[in-house]
Amino acid sequence: MAETRALVDRWVEGWTVSRRMLSARDGDGWLVEVAAETRSREYISASPSLPELHRMVTATSAPEVWLTLVGDLDAQSRAAVAGLDPVTSDERMMTTTIAPIALPTNVIIEEDGQVAHARIEVDGELAARGQAALSAADVVFDRIETTPEFRRRGLGRLVMTGLTAWATDNNAATGLLMASVSGRKLYDSLGWSEVAPIVTLRGR
Repeated sequence: MAETRALVDRWVEGWTVSRRMLSARDGDGWLVEVAAETRSREYISASPSLPELHRMVTATSAPEVWLTLVGDLDAQSRAAVAGLDPVTSDERMMTTTIAPIALPTNVIIEEDGQVAHARIEVDGELAARGQAALSAADVVFDRIETTPEFRRRGLGRLVMTGLTAWATDNNAATGLLMASVSGRKLYDSLGWSEVAPIVTLRGR
């Protein structure tokens, strides 16, 4: 549990750099000021105690307030969050040790401080994109997306390779990400390891 919490802490630090968000410690977890169209703030915690979970559930008081829990939920925890609406399930926190690799010639990298934005264009059209943020020796991969009409061409793998090349050039050693159900197949194929399941809920 302590190891997972430490990885969540490191992921939050990189994720907030990636999206230029403010965050603050909140109990054993975090409160992130997301300020996005989908949500205003998000509580993030790894395997919280039952009293701590009840506190966060009470604070998740509206649809624009989200709660992300990393780790398996027991029966009491599932009962505690039953009054919230699910946003995602079956996602996974994942990690890997990254090593130097060549930047693919068709991946365009643009740096913005500690963040790199990668993209692949096909005939002048955006086909795939992603970004990554440095935090100490970690790199957090974020928003890895392939445009629907360009899927199943290996472009997501190329974006990840390009961002990995940039990260290792900047002395990163560990990769972290939160994987959607659709993204897990890609990360599995790249040798990433699952840390813990994730569930995200929002207020009613």
